[in-house]
Amino acid sequence: MWNDEMQERVNQRITYISRLFLVIIIVLSLRFWYLSILQGDWYKQKSEQNRVRIISLPPIRGSIYDCNNQVLAEDVPCFRLVWEKGGAKVGLEEIEKKVEEVLKKDLISPFSERGGGEIILVDPLSLEEVIKIEEAQNDLPGVMIESYPIRHYPEGKPFANVVGYVGKINAQELESLHSEGYEMEDRIGKVGVEREYESILRGEKGYRRIEVNALGEVVGVLDYRSPYFENSIVLTLDRELQKYSYELLGDKNGVIIVGNPYTGELLALVSKPSFDPQLLSQGMTPEEWNALVQDQNRPLTNRPLQALYPPGSLFKLVIATGALEEGITDENRKIFCPGFLDYNEWRYPCWRRGGHGSVGIEEAIAQSCNVTFYTVGLELGPSKIINWANKLGVGQPSGIDLPGEETAFLPTPEWKKKQLKEMWYPGDTINLSIGQGYLLVTPLEMYRVVSNIATRGEVYKPHVVKKILSSEGEVIREITPVRQDKIELKDSTWKTLIRGMEKVVSKGTGQVCRALPVELAAKTGTAQNPQGKDHSWFAGFFPSSHPQLVFLVLVEHGGDGSGEAAQAAKKLVEWWIENRGAKNGK
Repeated sequence: MWNDEMQERVNQRITYISRLFLVIIIVLSLRFWYLSILQGDWYKQKSEQNRVRIISLPPIRGSIYDCNNQVLAEDVPCFRLVWEKGGAKVGLEEIEKKVEEVLKKDLISPFSERGGGEIILVDPLSLEEVIKIEEAQNDLPGVMIESYPIRHYPEGKPFANVVGYVGKINAQELESLHSEGYEMEDRIGKVGVEREYESILRGEKGYRRIEVNALGEVVGVLDYRSPYFENSIVLTLDRELQKYSYELLGDKNGVIIVGNPYTGELLALVSKPSFDPQLLSQGMTPEEWNALVQDQNRPLTNRPLQALYPPGSLFKLVIATGALEEGITDENRKIFCPGFLDYNEWRYPCWRRGGHGSVGIEEAIAQSCNVTFYTVGLELGPSKIINWANKLGVGQPSGIDLPGEETAFLPTPEWKKKQLKEMWYPGDTINLSIGQGYLLVTPLEMYRVVSNIATRGEVYKPHVVKKILSSEGEVIREITPVRQDKIELKDSTWKTLIRGMEKVVSKGTGQVCRALPVELAAKTGTAQNPQGKDHSWFAGFFPSSHPQLVFLVLVEHGGDGSGEAAQAAKKLVEWWIENRGAKNGK
């Protein structure tokens, strides 16, 4: 029977359930308030992401020009055909058939698919094909022509090691640059100016914001921003001079450097052999890349900065400087050269078998007398030789605005003992005194030695970038000369060095240049090469009384310095006088 006690229990149960429902409602209300009010923006964003996708478009890269505003590198438009499968009422097979009918060619499948359900049908698309697609656009639902940039290098090999090239970013590069907005498939400068000035040249990405449905199909394009560039670069290089210098080397490997000693501007920086930057930029097969890397001629090496050579007699300028400054020799001291030096039961030859007779230091520079430099080098000793090499710029990084610069290998007694487990012999010093033995230098270092003599110790930082331009072509930054150091030598030392170098041309080993209509100071160099014929060096400046231009020529396997290198230097100076002399003065 139903009684009061039972009614009370029911009432209690109802009250309990009612309170429980009330608690649940409160909890749910609070949760709803939390999700809709406090977390609403977050969920809205997530929802938007499910509805909207952003397709990144590659940036347009800034151009690179020579000093006369001739194009050395630029982005040019290329086209591809893209199908937005969600934006069309037809399937891939049907759209493929339609495109093939329009282009009158078979498409190559499988097709590349990217984010947002977009499929790349044709890449690249020729201009003729672009016109055909545009004319048939109404019959190709969801199909669109997409423009993207590719890098173009109109001057090719002569500039490759300076200008560089761009390529797809690799995993290692991406890891270090991801925070700067780089993504897989982005292009990046690999070597040269392209790499050194990547942050200036890279440009800004564009994007296409598309709407997709729940199935991930494209509904439409919501927004679009074209990629663009902000800056271009003007180099110090003279295009015509660079091309002529490259041609001067003919079928020989080597280096030519030409520059202004009082600004550090490099007008030519030639490395031969070279490579085609266009091929590397567009992408090579693994087989092609391996063949290039394994090429014994090392075309990827930027020889002026990265290749090491024995300097031969060009190094005698360092020895002469040290001997003059240390008081070992002066304009009055004569050293007799019978054609050899006997030292500790060893005979060290001069290049002239009959000898040079009694010569002073100027004449020794002019005639490149080995015996003179053997003698003063022994008196200097290895430590002082290395010290003076450092002071003149050998073994010290120049700070050039290009990546990968190497420095000389300067042997010392300590190094030989540690690495070769041998003592340093007088013969090592004798070899060092004529730029042979273990000594190795870069061409840029020897160029700096000559440049520092031309300026009488005013050391300027070498550079290849002259200006940075805005996208409108306005100069936003001009690279000003940087004086890095002042080499303090006696005035008599500078005069002796320069007079000796003038005599190289007037009556010494560089007489091939004697007929030039300009005062020339130079030094020849012959570097013994264990792999074959000697390397040929010739470096100098003109006019000698007020230098405007410094040059260095190195011809691998070119014989003695008075041979191929001197002949090339003569033609180089003649070209400059004929083509730039009136403008720049003689």
